[in-house]
Amino acid sequence: MHLDDYAALGRSELRVSPLALGTMTFDADSSWYLRENRHAAILDRYLELGGNYLDTGSGDLKAGGQTVVGNYFAQRSHQRDRLVIAAKFGIDRHGQEFSRSALTADVEQTLRRLRTDYLDVYWLDNWDIQAPLEEVLGALHDLTQSGKLRYFGIADTPAWKVAHAHMLAQCNGWAPFIGLQIEYSLAARLFEVELVPMARGLGLGVVAHSPLSGGLISGQYTRANNRAGHAAQLAQRPDEQDLEIVDALFRVAAELGTTTARVALAWAMARLAVSSTIIGVHTLEQLDEDIGALQVQLSPEQTETLDALTIPNPSLSLPLLLRNAAPLSCVD
Repeated sequence: MHLDDYAALGRSELRVSPLALGTMTFDADSSWYLRENRHAAILDRYLELGGNYLDTGSGDLKAGGQTVVGNYFAQRSHQRDRLVIAAKFGIDRHGQEFSRSALTADVEQTLRRLRTDYLDVYWLDNWDIQAPLEEVLGALHDLTQSGKLRYFGIADTPAWKVAHAHMLAQCNGWAPFIGLQIEYSLAARLFEVELVPMARGLGLGVVAHSPLSGGLISGQYTRANNRAGHAAQLAQRPDEQDLEIVDALFRVAAELGTTTARVALAWAMARLAVSSTIIGVHTLEQLDEDIGALQVQLSPEQTETLDALTIPNPSLSLPLLLRNAAPLSCVD
């Protein structure tokens, strides 16, 4: 497989690379000169190898990533038409809410940062249960009709809400969601219970984010070297299951003569319904490491071994984010 082995994103005209380049990591350096040049080199390499999908995340969280991408393509506008550029909007800790005015303002700000006239995909993230769904869908439809959005999708939202939105769009003749973005890795498979089957049934292309579970199953944390960062320690990760996954990844990687991170990425890319998998890198070396996963092909026996480690259990509690999105009553 190669970066230019494009796949359809749902029932849309978009064709996306099997690995999408996430650019929210592009905001990490304090030095403008170092940041611009390092990230330009990463973008150069990704595009030269045939990559076409840039996921710029939420500008409210890390505007610098979108600004870097905008500056880069301001000097390479001839490449814009071959790209799929995506951005994200969602509720945050600063009182942001889903509404027509908030969506419209965010799209305008995002377009200015990215120096483009339109977004190929706009993801709604972390659904707000209090949001007026008809107003949100109507606003997205209008933005699509105006040419500022080509398509839009939804991320990390419970299946019942996505299905509800799909029904409302059909009833009102509005543009529908074309994709579903979810956390998906060997260490995060609960979404397979409802969200993935729903996506297949509704024709939504699945885009996986966090395929290495924030680095927990990349191979850098092992039983002998279990020094996770502060946030991971607070969440008591890596836990025993994470370490069992890493053990198995090392065994499979040894069989294939590759690395644990590449095996984990290969597993994620091969999942049913997944159109693209987002990677986030800080260096060219990390990019080359991740792209090497395209050459890894797991045997059915190896896939079965890895699958058996984390068979989704529907009786487990939903993540806190989705529990908070549960309806307060039968009337939305």
